[in-house]
Amino acid sequence: MQEKVINLKQSVYEICSTNSEAAEILSEIGFVDITKPGMLKTAGRFMTIPKGAEMKKIDMDTVRQAFLRRGYKITE
Repeated sequence: MQEKVINLKQSVYEICSTNSEAAEILSEIGFVDITKPGMLKTAGRFMTIPKGAEMKKIDMDTVRQAFLRRGYKITE
């Protein structure tokens, strides 16, 4: 089984393209715009998770915990 890794320096688009459940996890914690058609391919190409969390006022610890609970390793 391949290790699940999230690199917080990558764009949201890159993360979601290589990790099929990442968009679902992000949506569950408040990144609801990610599920809108076209958002991932436009804003997601330059937006990182930390930048998005700052904009949405979502604590990065909440983001980290959501991915850790799903078995992801986080790199920065």
